[in-house]
Amino acid sequence: MPVYISRFGSSIEEIFIAAPELKKMYGDRFADIPTGAIGVYTYFQRLAQGMRQLMTGNRKFALQYIERDDIAAITREAAEVSGIPHVMDVDKDEVEKILNA
Repeated sequence: MPVYISRFGSSIEEIFIAAPELKKMYGDRFADIPTGAIGVYTYFQRLAQGMRQLMTGNRKFALQYIERDDIAAITREAAEVSGIPHVMDVDKDEVEKILNA
């Protein structure tokens, strides 16, 4: 195992938090899963958890309750393509009212 990886653990189960879950799901076939795939799966699990936390903070407890007004595009390009307001423009009108009052 490369030195830059061994500092995180000595086995796949120590390195990837989602490995035990995958091992339970796939049983003997777990050994055939490439470590890169386990890493991608773990990354997406972390993204999903972050989304759940953000949704809970917004009192939206399932994806079906998320509306376009609940999200913002992080880049101008994403805003142009999606029609979702850029993060800096979301509350622009309200901010202008406060500053000009």
